[in-house]
Amino acid sequence: MAKEVKNQTDMGSIVTDTLHKSSGSAVPGAQDLNFTLDPDVDQTWFAAMLSHQKYTSFCCEYIQQAFRHQQCRCFVPSKEELHRYPNRTKRMVRKFIIPRMVFVTGLSEEQAYHFVREWPYVDIFLPDRAKKERAHRHVPLARISQRELVKLQRVIQGASSADDITFTTDHLTLDDEIEVAYGDLRGLSGNYFHDADSDYLVFALGRLGNVKVKVSKKDCILKPKK
Repeated sequence: MAKEVKNQTDMGSIVTDTLHKSSGSAVPGAQDLNFTLDPDVDQTWFAAMLSHQKYTSFCCEYIQQAFRHQQCRCFVPSKEELHRYPNRTKRMVRKFIIPRMVFVTGLSEEQAYHFVREWPYVDIFLPDRAKKERAHRHVPLARISQRELVKLQRVIQGASSADDITFTTDHLTLDDEIEVAYGDLRGLSGNYFHDADSDYLVFALGRLGNVKVKVSKKDCILKPKK
């Protein structure tokens, strides 16, 4: 018990010290929040929900700084696109695939719980939805494998626009499993879903919810049932 109290005190000290440091020098990799994920690395990620999108870079920098001795990293699924303004000017803008959500690896579940209480810009580390109803006190956090984030990144790279990708926690009635056989999303597989005259490929992102990406039905094939 004494050891646990000491660990929490030390963690509180780290977070408090980090909060008072100047952000004059960025943590290595802090600005590259959509770096290429290694498909051969097996890591577990937690999902942090921020209070506002504008704190994304700032918050990621400090999360990585607070847990730098554990090689903590943040990943923010996003896509750069050319935006045309009414005055005919053009500018590259970054669109966030899942608003306000940051994926974090390199810290324990206990550290994540304690970090939320100390850090002003993280509202919550998202719980495991399947276990939330059964938990009386400590709700386990949702865990996302790196291979699932690699698949999401592949979708982001292959989709023609960030607007074609949607994250939803709604229950979806899914159809057969399909695979994209042609085009930039070739090789991706998931379940078929049709909504509002659009066709989607859908796959689960851990137990957080589902990712939907628009596809052309003619580019897909039905996967044989096992």
